[in-house]
Amino acid sequence: MELTILPTKKIIDTYKRYSLPGEKEPTDITKLQFFYIGTQTRNIEKLKGSFEFGYTSVSAENAIFTLKRLLNKADDVTIPGMIIAEGTLGTEHLVELHKFIYSHKIMASVPFIVEATGLTKSALASFKRYAFIDDLLFLNEFTGPVLQRKMSFLQHMKQRRLQQPEVCKVETSFPAYPNARTVLKRGLDLIISSTLLAVLSPVMLLIALAVKVDTGGPVLFGTIRTGRGFRLFNLYKFNTIIQDAAKRKNGAEISRIGMFLRKTNLDELPLLLNVWLGHLSLTGQRALPLYEASRLTTNTCANHFLSAAGLTGWQIQKTSQDAIPVDASLVADGDKSDLLYDIWLMANKPSAIKTNA
Repeated sequence: MELTILPTKKIIDTYKRYSLPGEKEPTDITKLQFFYIGTQTRNIEKLKGSFEFGYTSVSAENAIFTLKRLLNKADDVTIPGMIIAEGTLGTEHLVELHKFIYSHKIMASVPFIVEATGLTKSALASFKRYAFIDDLLFLNEFTGPVLQRKMSFLQHMKQRRLQQPEVCKVETSFPAYPNARTVLKRGLDLIISSTLLAVLSPVMLLIALAVKVDTGGPVLFGTIRTGRGFRLFNLYKFNTIIQDAAKRKNGAEISRIGMFLRKTNLDELPLLLNVWLGHLSLTGQRALPLYEASRLTTNTCANHFLSAAGLTGWQIQKTSQDAIPVDASLVADGDKSDLLYDIWLMANKPSAIKTNA
């Protein structure tokens, strides 16, 4: 059974709130077609609301049949911008689908994505072994605009890998079988972050109490940032904003304790939690806000997302001026995740390192 989703008036109304404005915005993203293989209605509705139009099939066999029809049109050959298949279809069927796609050069740059909802840990590890799978994701974790950026990023990286085969596969998490460097780097992150959290916990508890009393709001706040493989996570800091500041007579937004915390950078101590949880490494690329990350998905800077984001980065403070890169090539190079380099950087330039927050 096959369902073709056409850009009817009803569907236009459905995705109107996600459509991109005509004026040039910081997120200049091309609308993509999708080809979804599976039976999860919720996922299909999300894709309908996020992209121009697309096709769905309930099985890999039906998907191959539909793709043949699209490729064999005499007047207008149509290929999807990406293929998303439910992992519950099984590896055998997905491998057969990939063989068909691989046999058509025109589809070589189409990202092949597995929707991982409902998969066990062993199944996820199994899918990570297949090089033809460009990413594993959970569609329910993405809003429409963020999903568009994610797919644009994967398209760019797929095309880049075809031009530069040495570029490694983009993943949403660390590899199922990490190499020694990855294990050592993560081990160093855990040891240092755990030690610092233990030593600084009395100070952090006092700060948390002061924040609660002074702001009247939550102790921590989180901002959405992008990490490796365009994966989203909450970046934690101490709250420095007064609750209901707009209702106050003086209109002050930053609390008294907040001004002190910002001046001394103590508001960033909760970032150690991000390191401990694996969202950040001790050093690495900056964890970008979404509006900045979306710019890098459409140019050669997309390799920023090939390595884990860092608590501190390759930045230095130049007197009273804004932070500048230590070396422009380091900031642009997403593969600069070397353990010895990290140790050297922290040991030799402790006063020059700025946090990436």
